[in-house]
Amino acid sequence: MLIIEIILAIVAWGRGWKWLAILPLGLAFGVGLIAGASGATMNDLESLIWVDILAIIALVVMSIVKKPGTQTETPKDSETK
Repeated sequence: MLIIEIILAIVAWGRGWKWLAILPLGLAFGVGLIAGASGATMNDLESLIWVDILAIIALVVMSIVKKPGTQTETPKDSETK
């Protein structure tokens, strides 16, 4: 799942989301790190799979939708003549 998340983050970065594309990865990693450091058992950690699924959903949406306010540059009429 991590490979999928990394690929989706790269695609979302290219769609204009820049550092916001890293946010779902960081949040999922942080939740897992805190849960593991707090002494959670393996069954508890397996129940946290929804965090990874939410991160993937967020990255898929970011990969499909361009960041609002991001426009491609178009040449002006004076430059094309």
